[in-house]
Formats: sequence, structure tokens, C-alpha cells
Amino acid sequence: MKLDDPAHVAQQYRVSANFDARVRIYELFDVNPERWPRWLFARLGLAAGERVLEVGCGTGNLWRENAERIPGGVSLVLTDLSSGMLEAARERLCELTPQPEFRIADAQSLPFPDASFDVALSSFMLYHVPDRARALRELARVLRPGGRLLVATYPWTHLLELRELTERFGVVGAMLPVRRDAHEFDLERAIDDLAEVLPIARVERRDSTLAVTDPEIAVAFLRSSCEDTPALEPLRAHIAHQIRLTGAFHIQISAGLITGVKR
Repeated sequence: MKLDDPAHVAQQYRVSANFDARVRIYELFDVNPERWPRWLFARLGLAAGERVLEVGCGTGNLWRENAERIPGGVSLVLTDLSSGMLEAARERLCELTPQPEFRIADAQSLPFPDASFDVALSSFMLYHVPDRARALRELARVLRPGGRLLVATYPWTHLLELRELTERFGVVGAMLPVRRDAHEFDLERAIDDLAEVLPIARVERRDSTLAVTDPEIAVAFLRSSCEDTPALEPLRAHIAHQIRLTGAFHIQISAGLITGVKR
């Protein structure tokens, strides 16, 4: 599976169903009481009147879960390459005031003038971009001097227990391999790539665990990115057995956030 294959990305994100299935496992089973959208928002450091760009906004979860925390006068511009994802975001953020500006946009060629934004954000999407270096240059280009670029991605060990199961049971195409691929845009690679375009101000990690108590949610997570293969059934049975034995199937999760500041 190549995460940056345009055909794969277009199929996966044509509408929000696959994305929603993947988000749900975190919503239901993350043991950290501070959910990822709340954790991330607290680190944006938004101030009243700032203009903010999110590239690859998905269904707008970040802004929906933090609507009451957005400072007055903040202007949001939310972009995605998928019209289906943008439509879902528009529907789910319909009560947000003021309404964001929604734009279809390719991260590799952003349709905004230089120095247009105080903050730019890319959360778990740059690994889908064929030319990441170009996308990072674009994100830096549209920032004003002193502007902040925040990039979220996963360390390579994210979901390792689930990835090991997909290899053991032969579920093809659902997950990245267990071994690290130095070409993937994991946290370790992202730090180096972002440092090529902006000085790094800080790197933060959020480590947690999924305590899965429903095997069907885990199978739905895998099915969202692979064909409905017969190998999913023995994998589901294995997870169900682990839940019966210990009360939950535990999966280690990690997320990293890199902040660069434009001089």
C-alpha cells in the first residue's frame, strides 16, 4: 500500500465513510481522557483576529470539537482535495460562527497569495501527498513572517499491535508493514523534512492506548482501507478471544506534532 498513490487517496476519501470508520476506533477506545482534537487545539495557540489555514481538513473534526474555544475574530480557511470530504465538513460545521471558507485545494499548489495566513495546519495528511517537499514549501510560502506551521503525523510505531496482526493473518493492504520504511512520512522523517523549509520551534508527542472492547470496530477500521477479505474473520476471532481473556485488546497509539515558525 502506497499512502501517496493518487488513485488510492481519491478512492479512500471520495466520501467520508472510510475516514469516519477509522476515526471511530479512537473516539470509542482511546484511554486518554483528553481527546486528540482537544490536545491539538490547545497547542495551536490561536489569538483573536488570526487567519488560519487547515490543509486536508477532512470532516472538520478539529473545529467541531473545539467550537467554543475558537477566539473571536479568527478566520478559518479549510481546504481538502476531496469535494466529498469538504461537503461533510460543511454540513458538520454548519453551526460554527463565523462560517469557515471552504476550498478545494491541492497542498502542492495552494491557491493563496504569499503571506496570507498567521497559522497553517496539516494534520495526518502529508503522507498522502506525492511531492511532500513542494507541499511544505507551499505551506511556508502562504505564512506571514512570524507565522506558525503545525504538522501532525504518526511515529512509525503507531498501531504496531494491529499491524502485526494484519501480517500474521494475511490481511493485505489494510496497514503499513511492521518494519519502518524510511521513505514514509512518519514523525522521524517529518522533523527532517519540515526543518528544510522552516526553523523548528518544538516537537511534541501524545502517547496513549486503545483499549478495544468491540472486535467489530477494529474490523471496520481495517475494512475501511482494504477489500473485505476472508482473512478478516480469523483476525476478528483472535481479537474477540483476547477481549474475553483480558477485557480489552490493547493497541499502542502515538501522534507527533511539529511546529515551525517563519522568520
